[in-house]
Amino acid sequence: MTESGWGFTLDLNTSSRLRIQAKRAGFQLLTAGVVLLGLFLPLRARTQTDVRTDIKASGTVKSPLLLAAFRSGGGASAAAQDAHDVARHDFDFSGVFAVADVEPLSKKLEPNPSAQGTVRVEGSVEASGDGFQFTGEVFDLATAESMFKRSYPFHRADTRETLHRFVDDVLEALTGERGICETKVAFVRSTGRTKEIWVMDYDGMSPYQLTHDRTLALSPTWAPWGTELAFTTYKRGNPDLYLFDLKRGASYPFSTRPGPNFAPCYSPDGKWIACALYRDGNSEIYVISRDAQTAKRLTRNARIDSGPSFNPSGDQIAFSSDRSGSPQIYVMDAEGVNQRLLTFEGKYNDSPRWSPKGDRITYAARHDGIFDVVVMDANGQRRFQITSGAGHNENPQWSADARKIYFSSTRSGRRQIYMMNTDGSDVVQLTRGDECFNPAAGPRPRRPGISRAG
Repeated sequence: MTESGWGFTLDLNTSSRLRIQAKRAGFQLLTAGVVLLGLFLPLRARTQTDVRTDIKASGTVKSPLLLAAFRSGGGASAAAQDAHDVARHDFDFSGVFAVADVEPLSKKLEPNPSAQGTVRVEGSVEASGDGFQFTGEVFDLATAESMFKRSYPFHRADTRETLHRFVDDVLEALTGERGICETKVAFVRSTGRTKEIWVMDYDGMSPYQLTHDRTLALSPTWAPWGTELAFTTYKRGNPDLYLFDLKRGASYPFSTRPGPNFAPCYSPDGKWIACALYRDGNSEIYVISRDAQTAKRLTRNARIDSGPSFNPSGDQIAFSSDRSGSPQIYVMDAEGVNQRLLTFEGKYNDSPRWSPKGDRITYAARHDGIFDVVVMDANGQRRFQITSGAGHNENPQWSADARKIYFSSTRSGRRQIYMMNTDGSDVVQLTRGDECFNPAAGPRPRRPGISRAG
């Protein structure tokens, strides 16, 4: 698809890269159109989170959770059933619990030492004023102690939001790591000749269209505060970087420098946006201040550098480069110094993303013409391929809690967004219909700390 006036051609291949051909200048740029985010905790080298109840967040090794049917009062039976369904769904999707449905307690819970590591969740919904109040409580079956108890006033239309918060609160109280039920995922949906940015809930529910520019919008990435997205758009002909303010419901230009502006990534403090620019006749990594006034060039070589990704502390940046002859993963200090190669295996490794924990980097690797998701330690050691035998698997993105991986895949035909556990298990398709790709997992809303005691 050629953008008139600039002579650029965009081809989104199976790896969701931007192939931009500047016909007037006679050069061709191949780079990552989307930077990736994901997590892997391999079975033989798994990191576990210890808590009072021996809950372990470790991929396929899940802790038992008994979820009682929610009690209701004051004509709240339908609301109670809806609340229970949301909680059941969220606990299932957490990747932490193996959930079983049980009846509500009919007598006082007695300690059961043989049930070490198992928790029981009780809940009730009562009519309250013009709405309802949900009360949830979590028990340790081994000791019969109450681990967490909290009440949440809500209106019927806010049932999902309320129970998302409850489940995230429970996960934080039991594991020390808040869940992702309240987070959003941005992605690209392709309809005909246009590509627009969409947003959905963490589990694929409630999708809605964000941009309506009837052109090509690509590579969404979230600001750390969660109410802004950076993305590449062709709305003015040139591939420019724009920012979308979700509170205002409007976008505005951020970097409109001549030539492609793409692959944005916010620094953890939100003061800088790393990206790839072609302003010097070659794709190089830059950081641009959030006020768009200062641009600093970080890489300098005759080959293609792209796909920047900050580590959680903001002092290092992973990126992809073909300076060694084929696309590989590199890392450098945030000032651009100390650039070093991380990947030595494979002929095509691209689009790195740093884990929210800072300990791992995920990327897309091509083997025998097929792309799959790979995760390695942040120092380039211990690589593990976590998808295989199911089409092209690309665009991996870490969830905010580092327990899940979002990615795009052609396993069902056209590209769609999927979610899986960090060991590649429990794969769930989140989008359907039109082609969807470039998932970007958003940050968790900032909440007060949750006490582990009820």
